[in-house]
Amino acid sequence: MANRKNRKLIHAAVTTQNIISIILLSLIAIVTLSFSIAILLRNAALRKENEAYRAQLDSIQEEGYYTVSETDTMVKDAYEGGYDEAKQEVLDTVREQLESGTSITSTVRSMFPDQILIAKDGRYYFIPIDKSLALNSFTDTDFAKNDSGILEYEGSNAAVLGTLGLDVSKFQGEIDWESVADAGVEYAFIRVGNRGTSTGKIVEDEYFKANIEGAIKAGIEVGVYFYSSAINEDEALEEAKFVLDAIEPYEVTYPVVIDIERPDSADYRTQSVSQDEMTDIALKFCDTVKGAGYTPMIYGNNETFALILDMSRLEGIDKWVAFYGVPLYFPYEFTIWQYSAAGKIDGIKGEVDLNICVQKGW
Repeated sequence: MANRKNRKLIHAAVTTQNIISIILLSLIAIVTLSFSIAILLRNAALRKENEAYRAQLDSIQEEGYYTVSETDTMVKDAYEGGYDEAKQEVLDTVREQLESGTSITSTVRSMFPDQILIAKDGRYYFIPIDKSLALNSFTDTDFAKNDSGILEYEGSNAAVLGTLGLDVSKFQGEIDWESVADAGVEYAFIRVGNRGTSTGKIVEDEYFKANIEGAIKAGIEVGVYFYSSAINEDEALEEAKFVLDAIEPYEVTYPVVIDIERPDSADYRTQSVSQDEMTDIALKFCDTVKGAGYTPMIYGNNETFALILDMSRLEGIDKWVAFYGVPLYFPYEFTIWQYSAAGKIDGIKGEVDLNICVQKGW
């Protein structure tokens, strides 16, 4: 009698324990699914969850506690409940960001942290971030603008320079470089010239000499850039030689840059050049510059580095990225960040591009 009673107690305890386990598993399923934001991957994710819970429940069902139909009902409830809650959580997050003033593009970007999102021609492009490449380690709070609109580094890495610079061309007109230097500008990128986006003709910037001589005289270090629309390696070589000839009389201590970006015009001559060909063009320019004893660099925006060029072939080349917002939306290592196209600096009458240099390896 006592043994039978003990067996009943043990059986009841086991039954109670398993019921509690099932309830906990069901709660875990709902909580786990509720906090999943991968709605676009929901089928694969939820299938794995279902398989895991089915395996757990099947092992219990073999002991006679639950029928197959009861198990299927629990799995279905976990799926539907978790999916609905996850969907609502994502919608709530989107609504909160939009109501706070976050743009639609920025909101969507936050939902895909492992991809670069490019808004172009009325559609979105999603380009996976290549984790095998060198990534930058900056956080969203490492940079902030001061009251004058100057971006400053506020992180803890003592190796980050955070120095102020600008880039200029004929569009800034005559510049008082002494005033620019007094405003704290430490370096300036001077446009040497450009190749016409439709004509293909190389033209020297009409303010190049005045700007480079004025900046050097004021004690500002200089680099130079060339706006490229080369369609093959021969033209890239021509552009590089044009720049090297122009800067030969001057002490250029910052990089020599090829500016690659998509023009606004509809008839631009590089529109049929493939990504591989554009990467060949960039490498030809950079190799020629490096061979002449200067540091090469590539300037562009997210479209440049995600769609126009093949980043996997550009490791080891300094990158100057344009993104007009804080925090920076660019995953890879970079040397200089152009953070504004509407900066104000003493000595320049109108607006000017502002930059922050985070490292200097030359």
